[in-house]
Amino acid sequence: MSLLLLLASLAGAVSPDSTDPKEIMDAVETRDGGDKMTARLHITIKDKAGRERSRTISTRTMDFEGGTKQLMLFEAPADVRNAGLLSIDYEAGNKTDDQWLYLPSLGKTTRISSADKSGSFMGTDLTYSDMTSKDPANYEYAIVQQSAQVDGEDCWVIEARPTTDKEQTETGYLKTHVWISKSKMLTVQMKAWVREGKKLKYMQFGDIEKVDGIWIPKQIVVRTIRAGEVESQSTVTFSELKLNVEDITEADFTERRLEQGL
Repeated sequence: MSLLLLLASLAGAVSPDSTDPKEIMDAVETRDGGDKMTARLHITIKDKAGRERSRTISTRTMDFEGGTKQLMLFEAPADVRNAGLLSIDYEAGNKTDDQWLYLPSLGKTTRISSADKSGSFMGTDLTYSDMTSKDPANYEYAIVQQSAQVDGEDCWVIEARPTTDKEQTETGYLKTHVWISKSKMLTVQMKAWVREGKKLKYMQFGDIEKVDGIWIPKQIVVRTIRAGEVESQSTVTFSELKLNVEDITEADFTERRLEQGL
């Protein structure tokens, strides 16, 4: 599931009694997240020893015919300031999403290969693949639980398994379990079985608010577990989030703009 998807609500209605996981996941993937979004992300990363690092990122997204574009620029700390990630996320599952990483220390932009998309995004518990959405056509789904409670929310628990080696390699996950709120039609929790390292990844979504009629979680906590112990944890907090920002244009989503930085 992508970070963009996890921030968005469902476009179409699905009955809370639905037992069709494909219907539910198709609806989630065709969500209305609000066009032209800007936000600031504050990320705190804690390692196994309890040491903390922080990141501050400005981000903007825009829908286009056939997908979504996102530009993320690092504001702090100083050693990564003006680093950035440009993602072009295509709706069609037969088209590979494009991602470029710019590091000022190297002075050049590098395209993220399919094999590298399961790697850590700038030292966080999120991967490059987590930044893009997935085509339901590349997954098989099953309902694990018809009704499960998460912080008072009645949820479906749906298992998603990639059906292609390419999808499994890019995501880095053997399978995922997704908790979807029936009332808000929003992902509120996720568990992923990591392909390498015998690790599990947990994502929890909190501080859920309505912005311009769309339910959005403003905090995401991501934990990586190995042998029953927390290996690392990343907490992502969203602030200054705005939808339908008129001054966002196609020119904001080019390699040239990525290299310009803040």
